[in-house]
Amino acid sequence: MLRLAVFVTVLALVLTGVTASAVAFSQGNINAGIAFLWPALAIALVLGMALPRRKPA
Repeated sequence: MLRLAVFVTVLALVLTGVTASAVAFSQGNINAGIAFLWPALAIALVLGMALPRRKPA
């Protein structure tokens, strides 16, 4: 259950960052789009690596 909660939290954070980035890119604001995209990718990478793993049987 903990894995699901962490996954949903990470998914919400990443989608928020990617959405903000897409809106900025669509309005022609390249710098803001990049500024919103990098933290979203960093959150996905760091928290994805920190997810609890299943114990091997």
